[in-house]
Amino acid sequence: MAEGIAQKWLDENGFSDWLAVSAGIFAAEGCPISDETISALSKRGISFSGTSKPITKEMATSATAVLCMSKNHLLTAMQFADNAELLDPKGDIHDPIGQSQSVYDELASQMEVLISTKLKSLTSKGTK
Repeated sequence: MAEGIAQKWLDENGFSDWLAVSAGIFAAEGCPISDETISALSKRGISFSGTSKPITKEMATSATAVLCMSKNHLLTAMQFADNAELLDPKGDIHDPIGQSQSVYDELASQMEVLISTKLKSLTSKGTK
């Protein structure tokens, strides 16, 4: 979900040469995204398909920023790179897996705001 939302923001704001990539700390390689995620993204005009992948040191060190969903994710990501930070400065974003579509939709709305805020900050620092 984060990758789709971030890439849409980047494309719409003139940063189509940037690439948003989602990877998990505990993600298994190759699992498809959930139907609820596809639906939440579709409601925002985002067509997305992909599979899960674990974060690697190479991903983290080559990234402009590593935005983490939880403090546990942050602690692990910080072992790879010093550019890791929480997406939500207020705390953890909880995984909606197994919950209703409305929970996914609410999370997508929350992530649109958080990701937009982070990307505005990153792109205004002259890092394009």
